[in-house]
Order: sequence, then structure tokens, then C-alpha cells
Amino acid sequence: MVSRVITYINDHYSENISLDMLSKKFFISKYHLSHEFSDKVGVSVYKYLTLKRLLMAKEMLISGYSSSRVAVECGFHNYTTFYRIFKSHYGTNPATLSAKK
Repeated sequence: MVSRVITYINDHYSENISLDMLSKKFFISKYHLSHEFSDKVGVSVYKYLTLKRLLMAKEMLISGYSSSRVAVECGFHNYTTFYRIFKSHYGTNPATLSAKK
């Protein structure tokens, strides 16, 4: 079950994904999904999704996409949220990373 959830997240990271939605999609309680996922993967569903989005965002920025486009295409709700999370995780702002190309 956890591997199917990971595959789904990897394929749909740019979409609006929540624990509620995943529990309905995979016919499992939120509690059980959250517990099993954390136990097997080592991070919460939300953290895994955020890390996947950040990884894809970094790759897109390095490829030359604008930071505002990357924020949208990687599933962040708005640019401010993307900027804050990206800078917190990578220690630099997204525009600086794309300028290094």
C-alpha cells in the first residue's frame, strides 16, 4: 500500500494532494495511512510530498524555468509559500538557483 501511495504522489505531485484524498483513494483510514507511511518511509506523507515538490522545483530551476512557473507547476499554492519553503530547505532563494545556469 505504501509503495502505491508513493507512486501516486510521484506521478501527481503537482496536484492538490491531501491525507484525506489519499485515504479515500486507497480505501484506508487516515490514521492507518499516516502511521504506515511514516513507519515505512521515515517521514510523514506531507513531508514526503513537500520534498518531492522541492526536488522537482530544483530540477526545473536548474533547467532554466522561471521561479513563478516552477511554483505553479510543482503544486505550491502560491509563490510566497514556495519561496519560503524553498529557501528554508535549500538555504537560497529560487531565483538565485535559476540564475546560476
